[in-house]
Amino acid sequence: MTLTEARNYLRSELLAVAATVVPGQTPTVTQDVGPVGQGALSDESGPESVCTITVETGDPTTTPDPEAQIGFAAETLESRGWKVTISEPAEGRHELTARRQGYDLTVTAQTTDWRLTLTGQTPYVDDL
Repeated sequence: MTLTEARNYLRSELLAVAATVVPGQTPTVTQDVGPVGQGALSDESGPESVCTITVETGDPTTTPDPEAQIGFAAETLESRGWKVTISEPAEGRHELTARRQGYDLTVTAQTTDWRLTLTGQTPYVDDL
């Protein structure tokens, strides 16, 4: 698998999970800068080795329920083969992390915001 194929797979997975967790809303890709250097220096030199993508979704007409959103996101990811770990809420921030075949992602929701944010990273290019 190439890094571009891994990026496309991650992007489609994030969009599919977001659409399932918040039905009736269109998820938005808010970050997808393409391949970047692993541990890139400030001058951004180094080989391209990972891709990071962020997708946001939510229903602005509802009161935020981050516990329910994170719970449903966990169920959705587990049903798709992801190993999920839910963190203890801290200062109104609810979060989970998930891992599958070298891909990592984080889902966050807050009590003060209706958005659900999913951020994923491809495996390092050497692991593809």
